[in-house]
Amino acid sequence: MSEQLPAPEFDAQNYVRPNQAWTCGHAAEGRCCPLGPDRWGRCQATFECRPVLEIRPGETKGRWKCTRTGGPCETGPRPDGSCCQPIPPCSPVPSLRWQRGRVTLAVVVACLAGLLIVLGSPPLRNRFFNPGTLSQAHRGAAFAALAATNHLNPGCGACHVAGNAGPNGMVRTAFAAEPAPLEMVKLFSATPAEVTALDGHCETCHTGHSFHQPMVNTIACTYCHQEHQGPRMASVGDAGCAFCHGNAATMAAAGAAGAKLPVEAFHLGMVTHGVTFPAPHPAAGFTAVVHGFAEDHPQFRHVTDHWRDPDTLKFNHALHLTGTTIPALPNGRKLDCTFCHQPDAGGAYMRPVQFEQNCRVCHSLQFDPATPGLTLPHGRTEQVVAFLHSLPKQYADFASRQGIAAEQQQNFVAGKLAQLQGAVGSGDALMQQVFLSTAKTGPLTHVGTVTGATRPVFPGCAVCHEVQVSSASGFQITPPVLFERWLTHASFNHAKHPGVSCEQCHAARTSKDTADVLLPARETCATCHSPKGGVANTCATCHAYHKRLPQR
Repeated sequence: MSEQLPAPEFDAQNYVRPNQAWTCGHAAEGRCCPLGPDRWGRCQATFECRPVLEIRPGETKGRWKCTRTGGPCETGPRPDGSCCQPIPPCSPVPSLRWQRGRVTLAVVVACLAGLLIVLGSPPLRNRFFNPGTLSQAHRGAAFAALAATNHLNPGCGACHVAGNAGPNGMVRTAFAAEPAPLEMVKLFSATPAEVTALDGHCETCHTGHSFHQPMVNTIACTYCHQEHQGPRMASVGDAGCAFCHGNAATMAAAGAAGAKLPVEAFHLGMVTHGVTFPAPHPAAGFTAVVHGFAEDHPQFRHVTDHWRDPDTLKFNHALHLTGTTIPALPNGRKLDCTFCHQPDAGGAYMRPVQFEQNCRVCHSLQFDPATPGLTLPHGRTEQVVAFLHSLPKQYADFASRQGIAAEQQQNFVAGKLAQLQGAVGSGDALMQQVFLSTAKTGPLTHVGTVTGATRPVFPGCAVCHEVQVSSASGFQITPPVLFERWLTHASFNHAKHPGVSCEQCHAARTSKDTADVLLPARETCATCHSPKGGVANTCATCHAYHKRLPQR
């Protein structure tokens, strides 16, 4: 391939080089010098040629020959060999390139001077680097007190160590960082979630919890918790969760790492409300790829794993809500969910169901039909046994409460004991019926032309409880365990669902089995918590995230 030749009109002698800093002063007249100015802007023009001494054969002195381009001049060189045609020097002018360079240099110098002024003054420096307002948690008197306890600078230096170190300290810190400012390959290959020194400063105050689960590579605190966004720290968005949970390769690696760890290592250690169901850790861990709750969030575990309530307490929701034999409450109100399930002080969760507040209004534990005001205690087995063994005293106390005269109380007690003995027999028989009777109705009764079952003399403990007979201690009732939290990895707030009826989420009217776990499926929640439903459906809406460290 041949080289590209210059155009025919190209004049190599008068070629003006635009990349040079100076231009010949005669360039505007179209007769610039062949040499042009030097690098310092000085004219290099002297004479039109440099004569050459020519010595012919047989001559000793020789003659000076003109070497001017275009032919020798008429007068020729001088006797001393100098050119007789001097070139008047010009005043070179700066080229456009030189002028641009000087303007650029001036701007750079001015910027550096301004930066030095700003960086040299701590108040100006902090205002210059501060990208926005700090959240309330990281400013004010409370944070200053915490910073003093941890021996921190209450200002920017609490998190940004070089913030108050001056220009020299900031430059040293920048070049000591990993990756350094000039490590271009590392800078371009770094991910936004990589841990930096700043995350170590977060743990100076936040010592109560670690990042997440033990098989997960830690990501930067600042990737999810972004400061300088206003008076309240911005909520964690789905992008932070999807960085790991939306990546199949990351989840597969986490699952492989988790398979080598004991189950105990995955306990979140979070403070939960009330009695929680001991859900087993999944064999593969929580490693499903999730992009959104309404899109591909896994079905709730109580559905997929077919959880059953192991509590021994016998309760039939359908009977209590739809049964025709359920009596009306004292104020005429029909029994519904809200009578037994009352919100706690915060409104997020429900108070535990209590026998005295919720059950005794119907289940009075009346053991003597002739004395409706005297009922059995509810609680420990020993209390019930002690009550039955002290029936004479219990009847006497009841008579006293009823205002029966002291001289008549003995006859009252004797009569009551005789009636009770005639109905149930011996004291042992009464004890057997109190603890072991499962009768829910009494014998058939004929009233005119109507025949029907009557109420039992009294329902025994075994109607609702698991009762075991022990030769050593008599009767033993298995204590009920009413679970208040089932999905411990998620949070729920009843107070935020005031317009949703109980039965929209809990299918209690059709539940006849005590072991039914009456929790909604994912699809029920996604009806509202989805883009279509218009209710918040981010990961942070339902999930907590940090693992609480054990107290030392």
